[in-house]
Amino acid sequence: MNATGLNSTDHIGVLPFTPVYAPNAFFLSIFTILLVVQLILTYFFWRSYGYAIGMLGGLLLELLGYAAKLMLSQDRKNKNGYIMYIIGLTLGPTFLSASLYLGLKTLQQHYNFARFWYIGPKVFAALLILGDFISLAFIGVGGSLAAIYAEDPIGVNLMIAGLATQVLFTTIFGGVLATIFRKTRWKLRHDKTRFFMLGGLVAAICLLIRSIWRVFELSEGFNGPLTSKEGVFIALDSIPMVIMSVLITTLHPRLWFHENQHSISRVKDGFWIVCRV
Repeated sequence: MNATGLNSTDHIGVLPFTPVYAPNAFFLSIFTILLVVQLILTYFFWRSYGYAIGMLGGLLLELLGYAAKLMLSQDRKNKNGYIMYIIGLTLGPTFLSASLYLGLKTLQQHYNFARFWYIGPKVFAALLILGDFISLAFIGVGGSLAAIYAEDPIGVNLMIAGLATQVLFTTIFGGVLATIFRKTRWKLRHDKTRFFMLGGLVAAICLLIRSIWRVFELSEGFNGPLTSKEGVFIALDSIPMVIMSVLITTLHPRLWFHENQHSISRVKDGFWIVCRV
């Protein structure tokens, strides 16, 4: 890894290290494949448009973020590449988490024992997504300000507030799903739904790891001591987000709760056609 320290003031538009090409090219390839898979799923399960919007938006932003890192590996002073890097890899997980929350809504719609108190599945999901929207607003505005006003810390502070909000609501989601799993682990011991819940829990843990890391990373500004540690970024952001993205792609609600053999066969045929191309 090539790292170059900067002793000047907080240059938001200049990356304080040169990204390594190979691992970022690998992650770009993974997110490109996942995006293609999600497009196929969206074609066959277009009625689940809310889930599709979150997945497609999140995967596209992750893809753009790693494409930007490849640009920065050639020229770390590339302003456009840096803005793409900030926006893509910071906003992408927020879209993906919305799809994760919608998976919980589907679970609660199909199993009454997965519900809490008098809060319906749609209301519960709406509350989680509202938190996601607040996080998105903070991160989006903060990222824009950070890219434009290099000397003003307000942009970074807003992004940290957005990430902290994401940590809070992801913790709530994980706690709810863990509670449902604990209550139903014997009742569903022969039902594949338990794997759906376990996958959701692992995805939530990956999101928590990534969000907590980003809060610490940005606490010293965009050119703080943690931002140049690309190996740590890969371990605590890139890998968790790949795991989360793979999981929530395979946890598409229509594959788990709307099983109809004709639709599943059509999806398999679609993948086969793409692979042959």
